This record gives sequence, C-alpha cells and structure tokens, in this order.
Amino acid sequence: MARLSLPDPAKVRRFALIVGLTALAYALAGWLSLKLAAFVADVVAAIWLAAGIGAMASLRFGVPAVLGVLLGSLAVNSLILQPEDAIRLALGAATGAWIMGTLPRYLQPFSPSLDFVPSVAKFALVAAPLGCAVSALTGVFSLHFFGDLTTDMLLRALWVWWLGDLLGVYMIAPLLLTVPRWDLLPTSKGARLEGLVLVLGMLALTLVMMEYADPLRPAEIVLFVMVPAVLWAALRFSVVGASLAIFLAALIVLGVAVVAYGGITHVTTPGDVFALQISMLTMALGGLFVAAALAERRYSEMRLDMLANHDPLTGLPNRSYFQDFLSHALAHAQRDRSQVSLLFIDLDRFKHINDSQGHEVGDQVLRVVANRLDEQLRADDFVARLGGDEFAVVLTHPPASRAASRVARKLTQALVESFKLGPRRYAIGASIGISVYPDDALDANTLLRQADLAMYQAKQRRSGFEYFSDELNTVAQQQLTLENGLRQAMERDELALVYQPKVDLASGRMVGVEALIRWLPRSGSIIGPEQFIPVAEETGLIVPVGRWVVRTACKQWVDWRDAGFNPPPVAVNLSPRQLSDARLIEDIDTILKETGMDSAYLQLEVTESAAMDNPARTFGILDALRQRGLHVYIDDFGTGYSNLGQLKRMPIDALKIDKSFVDDVSTDDDDAEIVTAIIRLAHALSLRVVAEGVERTEQMAFLRLNGCDEIQGYLVSKPLAPGNVSALFAETFSL
Repeated sequence: MARLSLPDPAKVRRFALIVGLTALAYALAGWLSLKLAAFVADVVAAIWLAAGIGAMASLRFGVPAVLGVLLGSLAVNSLILQPEDAIRLALGAATGAWIMGTLPRYLQPFSPSLDFVPSVAKFALVAAPLGCAVSALTGVFSLHFFGDLTTDMLLRALWVWWLGDLLGVYMIAPLLLTVPRWDLLPTSKGARLEGLVLVLGMLALTLVMMEYADPLRPAEIVLFVMVPAVLWAALRFSVVGASLAIFLAALIVLGVAVVAYGGITHVTTPGDVFALQISMLTMALGGLFVAAALAERRYSEMRLDMLANHDPLTGLPNRSYFQDFLSHALAHAQRDRSQVSLLFIDLDRFKHINDSQGHEVGDQVLRVVANRLDEQLRADDFVARLGGDEFAVVLTHPPASRAASRVARKLTQALVESFKLGPRRYAIGASIGISVYPDDALDANTLLRQADLAMYQAKQRRSGFEYFSDELNTVAQQQLTLENGLRQAMERDELALVYQPKVDLASGRMVGVEALIRWLPRSGSIIGPEQFIPVAEETGLIVPVGRWVVRTACKQWVDWRDAGFNPPPVAVNLSPRQLSDARLIEDIDTILKETGMDSAYLQLEVTESAAMDNPARTFGILDALRQRGLHVYIDDFGTGYSNLGQLKRMPIDALKIDKSFVDDVSTDDDDAEIVTAIIRLAHALSLRVVAEGVERTEQMAFLRLNGCDEIQGYLVSKPLAPGNVSALFAETFSL
C-alpha cells in the first residue's frame, strides 16, 4: 500500500504567505479605490487599483496569488454588498487575475519586467483587456441579475468597470513587475537631480492649472502635464522610471479629483469620467511602449558592445577589450607609480583534447578554464581570452619584486586539477609567462610580446611560469633572424640533403640511407638542423620544408636508379607538424607520381612522441601510408610514452633505438637492459630494429650479440653528399 507523502512545510508556509499577503494588498487597494473613485451606485469604481495587485501577483506567483485575489476581493466587497454578491464578484476578480497571470505564459517569448515591446503588447493589449473584461462582465451581470444594478445603468457600469480595472492594472502592475529591474535606473547625481526636477515640475504645473484653470478637469491635467512627464521619464529613465512616473501621475490626478470634487462619485458627469479614464490609459500605454522600445534599443546596444568586447564562448573580455584595458592600466600605473604584472597563459595538452574529442568538448574545456581563472582572481584583477587556448591576466599592485608569483602559482595549481565532462575526466595544465611594467616595458604591445616569450620559456622548461628576461629577447631575435633566413633559403635554393648509410649487421651490406637536411647559406657557414628545425616547427615552415625534403629525396633516388646504381631505400623524417597536416597523404601521392619514385623504397620515420600525441589520428595516417607500399619506422624509440597495446596495434615496420640508450650501452647496465628489452620486444612483434648513433666497435659488438638488425652512425659513415654515398651502395662493410 502506497504511503501518503506529506507536503513540504516550507512550501506550505510559502503558499500561505503568498495567499495572505496578496489578499491583504488586494483588499486595501480595493478599499482605497472605493473611497476615491466609486462612480456607479457606489460599487463600480472608475479606477480599481486592486486589479493591478491581482495581475502582478498572479503573473509572479500563480495559483496561491489567484487564491489571495479571491479572498481579498471577498473581503472588500463584503463591506458594501450581500455575501452572495461578494462571492460572485470575488470569483470574477480571481478569474480575471488568473487569465492575466496565465495567458502571457502561452504567448512566449514574454518578459515579466515588460522591457520589450512584444511583452508590453501581450500584457497590456491582450492579457489585461481580456482578464479585465471577464472580471467586469462577471461583476456587472451578477449585480444586474440580482437587482443591484438597473438596466439603464448596465452599459455604463460595464464600460466604467472594464476601464477602471484596466487603469488599475496599468498603474500598479508595471510598477511592481519592474521592481527587480531597478538596477536599470541611472544612479548618477545628475540623473537623480533630473528625476527630482521632473516630479517637482509635475506637482508645480498641476498646482498652476488648479489655480488658473476654471473649470478644472483632471483629464486636462493628464493630457497637458502628466503625459509629457511620463514620456520624458520613459525616454530618460527606462521602463522602471516610466512605471514609477505613471504611478505618481495617477496619484497626483486622483489627488486633484479629491481636492476639486471630493473624489469621483455618482455626481461626477459620465463625460468627465470617460475622459479621465481614456486620458490616463493613453498616458500609461504611451509611457510603457516608449520605455520598452528604448529598453530594447539599450539591450541591443549592450549586446553589440558585449559581442564587440567579449568572447562569446567564455564570456571573458576579448583581445580588443584586453588591449584597451591594459593601455589604461599602464596609464594609471604611471600616474600612481605602481606596477602592472601581465600573465600570459597558454594551456598544455589542450590541442590533444580538442583534436581527439572534438571542438564541442574543447569548448567546454575552455569554459571550465575561464571559470577557474575567474574564481582564483580578485575582483579588481582582469582576465581575458586572447584567442584559441591563450588567456591573459592583468594585475595592478604596489612596486615589489616578483609580486605575481603567488598568483601564477595559484593559477597553475587550479588549472592542473582534473575535471569531469560527461563520462570522462580530463586534465590539462598551463604555462605562464610574466612581464612587469615598468621593469620590462613601457607600452602594452611590448609587454604582451615579452610575456609571450616568457611563456614559451616556461613551456620548454615545464616550470609552470617564468618571468621575462633580456636573454629571452636575444633568443627571440635570433629565432626571428633564423625564420626570415629560412624563408629566403627556400627561395635561394640554399637547402641540401646529405645521406647517412644504414648497414645490416649480419651481412655488412648497406640496406638503406637516411636523408638529413642541411642549410648552406651564401655566407658559407653551415647551419645545423638542431638550430633551424625547431624554428621551422614552431612557425609552420616545417611543412613546406618537409615537403621539399620528401620530393628531393625521391628525386635523388630516381636519379641514382637511372644512373645504373642499385640504390637502397631512402628514409625521410616526418615532423609532428607534418603529421597534423591534412594534405600530407595527398602531397606524398603527388610526389611519388611526379618523381616516379617506387613507393617500396621510401621509408618514413616518425618520432615516438609525435606518434603518441594523437594515436587515433596518427595510426590512421600511418596505415594509409603503408597501404601505398611505403615503410614506416618509429624513430627515437624509448623516449616517448607508448604502451605495449598501442605498439602492437601501430602499423609500422621497424623501431629505431634512440642514440641516448646506445651511447653507454657497453658501460651502463641500465641502458644495456633497455636496449636488450627493445630488441626482444621488436622481434616479438615481428619488427626490425635499427640502432642510431653507433660510434664505437664495442657498441656494435653488443648490438650484434643481442640480435640488433641494423646500425647507423659514425662507425659506419658520416652523412655524405649524394655523389659520395652512391659509391658505397655495392660495398660490404667490415663490421
């Protein structure tokens, strides 16, 4: 048997509180309306303020508010009517309030704060007239059928009741609905003074008209004083100011009616009542629509400003806003003799997540990062997203040595913590470069560039964060010189390939050559690949350089073959940047076709770390290369982070043992064990093994004893020019 669950006491208390407060407010507003403006039979009010309470409460709080309207209406009408009449009127008032509170929910989009023109139209021209009509029809015909309202007064009572309810809604509901948006009101002293002058002006002009207008009609005060004042408030003080002005204007007009006529009673002419109602309705509608239109315009301007100055993904300021803020911060720091620390943040491992999991997950990661940065910083610190996975933080502080270290350490610790997105957990890190005004630079662009340089230093050292130093500037200048020179080197044909033999340990025959790039500037001093390859990788030049290497090596092999030699396979290194190039497969296909190279004689070497950076993508590329007949080697094996499962699935032909293990293989037991294990592992997976950097006979002897297949190094030969290496093709090396 199911157990009956008791309602939550907190919800019950809230429900009862809404019912009680709504009933009390409705009853008080209704009593005040009857005192001020009972026009027909002292029952039908020309202005029914309680209708505004009911509309607002129903729209905000729903069913409990409707019940409160029912009780409040019953209480106020019981003062002047029989109980059965009061009940019928209360039911009509509650039904009207329910319509005004419910209908806008089905007319979406709808803003309860009435700060959009469609929302004002749906509420003021649809929901309110319909709800007030239901209330008026119920009340008037109830009074008529039970003899409390004569037939000749029926139409007039219906008209006055409907307009009176509408007036109450327009006067009270917008003011109460817009209370949550009082933040839109200007807060400057000038705006406050202007508002005070507007109110005093309304009162003063009203007093002048009371003094000199004879006979005085409240409708004239509305048209000539209140309407311009309400429109001015709408233009200057948004929808909140307009709602407040409408309410104050109505109070002033009612005050005039009380002073001049003792209130709106049955002795007031129907024409005067009708003119007053229509003029006040016009005033209210005009103010609400003008205010909503201007609010929409302000929101559009704010959104455009937001889009222009903020990153739409994270909500942080963008690069443009950052540049302006940093320039202003430096100007303030110059006046105040303070310091500005700029932290340039670049995420680690973000590219791997973005490439492997997709941009949607990458976007979520960036939002997590933005939130963590914002949480860790003070309210007066500034954080922006510069683009991609780069962020910047601006700290202003008194002069101090390395004042940003604590913040940088806190940010790196916050960003390194793992987080969960969907079913998976992710972990990233960050490298931070710091530059300081005025120690490192005096302008925003230089400060940013130097923080960027420091960030690269932190990334290379994996130190978390680094401060800018003059040495970094020197290195950057050297790299820029290398980059410009390398671009010219390709145009001037200053690049060349040399070839280092690979020899089979069992037969002593040359079984391959590795193509190695050299830069021969016109100055005559050779620049080694260890100097310019990192620059080419960082700048993206490695892609056209790598394409040139593959083409040149293939063309050279074809030239050897056409010259009557029997050239062995030629190996070419692929960089990590080339592996991520979408045109890699297409470029190799084109080169093989144009040069006439036999794909079986082209070997491609990929470093273990590059292969494991994005295994799924890399494995697909390597498999596509092998399907074309090319052979794939894993270079620098032992220095990456592949596991046995990945190695087993990797579409490769051979492993190359890194030189760092071969160097001390005859003297270091650990290196010897590692090399032996690699050889056994490779043979277990049916892979050949090549040892790099073999320079001494004892190294060769150890490798031969443990079953290594091929060696490469100075013991065999240094890298040679194409004409010299071809003379060794038919040689048998004595090893």
